[in-house]
Amino acid sequence: MPTITEAIPTPQPHLAREDRVDWRATIPYALFHVAAIVGAIVFHPRPWDLALMGFMYLARMAAVTGGYHRYFSHRSYSTSRAFQFLLALWGSTAMQQGPLWWASVHRHHHRYSDQPEDVHSPSQRGFWWAHMGWIFSPRFAKTRLELVPDLARYPELRWLDRNWLVPQVGLAAL
Repeated sequence: MPTITEAIPTPQPHLAREDRVDWRATIPYALFHVAAIVGAIVFHPRPWDLALMGFMYLARMAAVTGGYHRYFSHRSYSTSRAFQFLLALWGSTAMQQGPLWWASVHRHHHRYSDQPEDVHSPSQRGFWWAHMGWIFSPRFAKTRLELVPDLARYPELRWLDRNWLVPQVGLAAL
């Protein structure tokens, strides 16, 4: 039986420049998590605050699972254009970028599962890269609209994909 380090190889040390993690890109994510921890210590959340936090977490993960993953990536069901936009808007509050970017990356992942082109495969570049590192690589920053032509035809989805921070800022303001 292989050990965990044998089963999940480490990232290759000589990656192309575009495949390396841009550590500056990790700063906002790190600060967001630090702010949440500091906020919990300083402001002493009440039970109502914790319940709201739990609800918002579950609601946003449902948006990613049912919207970004099932609807936009796999087209597992059909819906109206208005509800499609609501799914995209709701999913954008989960801090996982825009719906077209998410769907294009996920469709690419399924096309090349566990092959060298698959950024999500721990067998290719290791556990860290597969689950987190690739997100901060400049190579994957742009939405590949050619992978989602069925979705890219909607101007509201393209707008939301370009402005994916707007729903997050709006939710934070509320």
